[in-house]
Amino acid sequence: MACLAVLLAAPAAADTSTWARWVSREMADLPASRAIEAGLQRDRAETRAQAQPLYNPELNVGYENSAETTRTVGLGQTLDWSGKARSGARLGEARAQLAQIRADKARARLSVEVLSALAAYDAAQARLRGVREQEQRLSDLLALVRKRERAGDLGQVDAQLSYLALSRTQQALADAESDATATTTRLRAVLDKAAPDYPLPAADRWAPSGTLVMDAVRAEQSYDLRLARLQVMVAERQVELARKQRRTDPSFGVTFGREGEDNLWGLDFSLPLPLFNTGKAEYQAALADGDARRALLAQQQRAMSAGVEGALSDYQQRRDRWRTWRDLSGNRLADAADLLHRTWQLGEITTQDYLQGLNQRQDALLAGIALRESMQKAWLEWLYQSAQLDSWIETLAAGNRGQGGQS
Repeated sequence: MACLAVLLAAPAAADTSTWARWVSREMADLPASRAIEAGLQRDRAETRAQAQPLYNPELNVGYENSAETTRTVGLGQTLDWSGKARSGARLGEARAQLAQIRADKARARLSVEVLSALAAYDAAQARLRGVREQEQRLSDLLALVRKRERAGDLGQVDAQLSYLALSRTQQALADAESDATATTTRLRAVLDKAAPDYPLPAADRWAPSGTLVMDAVRAEQSYDLRLARLQVMVAERQVELARKQRRTDPSFGVTFGREGEDNLWGLDFSLPLPLFNTGKAEYQAALADGDARRALLAQQQRAMSAGVEGALSDYQQRRDRWRTWRDLSGNRLADAADLLHRTWQLGEITTQDYLQGLNQRQDALLAGIALRESMQKAWLEWLYQSAQLDSWIETLAAGNRGQGGQS
């Protein structure tokens, strides 16, 4: 069992919550995370600008030197009688929500990238340990075969089979080393680390717990569907704003001053006449955009629902396959190699059978590693599609295992 723990599972984590808090800190410090936050702040500033009043007061100062010197001071203001500012503020609110969902989606996608890199690194290291352990067993076998060959207990065929098995292992070892190098490079690219500070949570923690919802209704909360709905809202409010922008706003002004020795005052009124630029084209474009987004919303909803259901089904299937492997092979792999070795030494199986048994054990070990990695990546994709990745990490960070859900 200790051998299996070393080869198949990541080194036992003293505290999964420590890993989750470490991951959260590392992701928050990534340049990509800071860029996402900066983009969100920019979008928020732009939406705040839409909530500002459209028109500022105008201060007019006049001076005329003729038969009598005239000095005037006036104040003018264009009035937003059509309510363009209110419509702009409503549009800004919708765009602010849109910017927040986009930022949440970008952060979740970054988290998937980081966690997938950690899972791939962990699996590559487990494969490398397994292949190296296989090479060591074959090297020990070859040394023993040579010794027994000299003593006359075994023939040359056994030695040749051992040589060939060890030679074949070199290709597997080269592939495992290359894979480990590639995953290390990827980890450095996404997390700026050659190795994680803490091991991954155990495989049973990549499963529903706490408040995580494991059914297709999570499609309603998916990032893409919420974005599609908000885009429809934005389009509708753009139509509202474009309609009001077709209306002209009047300007009023009041003037005070002196002409010679006499006081004077005056009132100004102006109203633009929409004879040339009526805003009709902009209004029609906004209407068409709103119609197009509403028409596509039902199709997008079906597509998002299918994506969420597919991600859930894929995770459940892969988890079932991993559980089946664990029940069939997990507890047997630890003692299989020693049992084969003892049986071979007693002469109950041939060298060829022994090598075949070692290869089958190795295949089962690598299959378990691949199943675990694919389950972990399917779990991350499901959490991303259902917008629950943050909830899972927060649950682990809080140290609450919760109640396991149906998976």
